[in-house]
Amino acid sequence: MFTSTVARSCAGVPARPVNPLLTQWFRLGRHDVWSTLPAAIRSLMQNGLLERAFEDALLPEFQFAAIADNEPWAANLGDTSTRTRTGLLAPKTTPVTGSDPSASTYAVEQWSVTMDQYGDSIDTNMMQSAMTIASKYLRDVQTLAIGAGQSLNQIARNKLYRAYSGGRTWATAGGSSDTSITVASVDGFTHVGVNGVPTPVSASTPLTVSIEGVANTVTGVSAQTGPGTLTLGTARADTTGDSVVAANAPVSYRPAAKSSANALTSSDTATLALFRNAVVRLRKQNVPTVGGFYVAHIPPDTEGQLFADPDFKQAAQGAVESPIYRNLSLGRFAGIDWVRNNETPTVTSATGVTVQRPLVVGEGALTANPFEGNGNLLDGTGVENNPNIRIIGPATGVQVALITRPPQDRFQQNLSTTWSWVGDFGVPSDATAASGDPARYKRAVMIEHAS
Repeated sequence: MFTSTVARSCAGVPARPVNPLLTQWFRLGRHDVWSTLPAAIRSLMQNGLLERAFEDALLPEFQFAAIADNEPWAANLGDTSTRTRTGLLAPKTTPVTGSDPSASTYAVEQWSVTMDQYGDSIDTNMMQSAMTIASKYLRDVQTLAIGAGQSLNQIARNKLYRAYSGGRTWATAGGSSDTSITVASVDGFTHVGVNGVPTPVSASTPLTVSIEGVANTVTGVSAQTGPGTLTLGTARADTTGDSVVAANAPVSYRPAAKSSANALTSSDTATLALFRNAVVRLRKQNVPTVGGFYVAHIPPDTEGQLFADPDFKQAAQGAVESPIYRNLSLGRFAGIDWVRNNETPTVTSATGVTVQRPLVVGEGALTANPFEGNGNLLDGTGVENNPNIRIIGPATGVQVALITRPPQDRFQQNLSTTWSWVGDFGVPSDATAASGDPARYKRAVMIEHAS
């Protein structure tokens, strides 16, 4: 920092001191973005109101993301990480008599996460909102926060649902005998575990499946997610609606024990018995609870049908208050924390039935892998305060960077506010669980029923 104390003349006139009131101060270190913002916004930042408005609007949207276990991603480790989980050694109940014990081995399994950046931005014209600058700017920030929460929640939801709804689909077209079948979704059919490593299906690494109860194999897929075509090891004639189930498909429950969502009719509604089956399944797999209870994410259609079920109504009479999701929980009973969640996705069967898919989850079903230091990317550059970056952390693992950039237009009145999150959500597998169950994913159970 320096000041100019004299003014020099090219005409030989002696220099004279400059009026101190006109002294110019030049900041050569860094740009102070805070001082360049309108006074009302500086006040919002100073008293923390801006951060609180953003966090309050962000928090209610994290119903799926909030259940994830936090596993931060350190810098300088690339953009893809392979996580490894080990199995257990088989118990030895026979005494060793006069000889050395033989060496045992345990199984391992892997899954991967990939770093990606997500974000959105909104511009506020400060001239247009001059009369209501604070409320207009806060409204824009709150709207941005809602969008951020919904975005990250759906990213987490899609990863979770892709795993726990995968490996179970149906044919969407019929045809003559051949080795291909067009299905509603290829999720869960793209990879097979080879020595614990997810490996793309092929002729040498086929995935065992059952089509309408008849054994077959999948040796190739036409897509990585969504609708596609499966290449089969054995030719067959397909019929629309034929169920296709992978040997390692996660366990899910439907009324009347139907094999797939496509088999459901409008009379196949939700009951407490389906959720009891889910709790039994999770307990038998030794899946840890979340604070003593499993968490059921149920959409409005499921809630309405459950209150028509006598067993559910009777169990609900003994409900206790839930300490989580206070504004969304129906209470705790039947071993479940019942949470209203309007973000659970649906699927439409070949017969036009809308299928609801509530999910019952335990601890460890999802991991959040945020990139560490997302708010410090400009450190050491000399412009780390331009723009202003704050980390808002309403849920562990999903801290969002709130970025305020000073106006870039000539009128200095278009202010940009942006959210950013760098990371990924992972779904750990449990193929090596000691139960011997072939299901690849075991820490959640999906319920499927008609609307």
